[in-house]
Amino acid sequence: MFLPRFPSRLRRFVRVPADYIYENLPRFLSNMHEEESDGLKFFRANISGGVGAKIRVYVLPEGEVSLLDLRFDYRSLVLILIPLLIILVGLSLALSSIFPLFGVLLILLLIYRAGSAVENLLNDLSNILLGFEIEYARKKLMEERARWQQNPKDVSELYRRLCEKHIKTWGNTYALEYKINECQKEGLTREESIRRVAEQEGIF
Repeated sequence: MFLPRFPSRLRRFVRVPADYIYENLPRFLSNMHEEESDGLKFFRANISGGVGAKIRVYVLPEGEVSLLDLRFDYRSLVLILIPLLIILVGLSLALSSIFPLFGVLLILLLIYRAGSAVENLLNDLSNILLGFEIEYARKKLMEERARWQQNPKDVSELYRRLCEKHIKTWGNTYALEYKINECQKEGLTREESIRRVAEQEGIF
């Protein structure tokens, strides 16, 4: 969950390739529109209509991981609030009355509405990205399982070679077992975890 109410810029890593995000994000956030400027693709959206903030979302590829660079623009909100405040103060002075200043409540309402819209968008985006990570991991696991079934290996032999490598390099197999356990947390069996770690370490 993002905590800043009026952030100017946020960054977040997502365990999903950039192409996957470009393909799927507009399906879940219909107000996000893909654009391109200076050779860079990004998503743009208005938050809380024309009165509020605008956001640009840049998706920077980092292999199987993507960096989301979120940049916010509040100029449209400021361009409405400042003239409105000047008008209210001017009316108050011209009429020698404090009643026009009650219009400040409208300014506070607009600020609250814009801040809530930003917070809601960030919460929605956080949930969507989490869903992307889960779905992409599931899809990748299914592809790995299909590939492993087509090309079976002796897992016990792979494990023996992994142990030899780790003992030779580190003097023990603690790091190996940690990697295997991390894979199992993703839903792989121990045999599948050994197969994945072996591939990651160049043992086939």
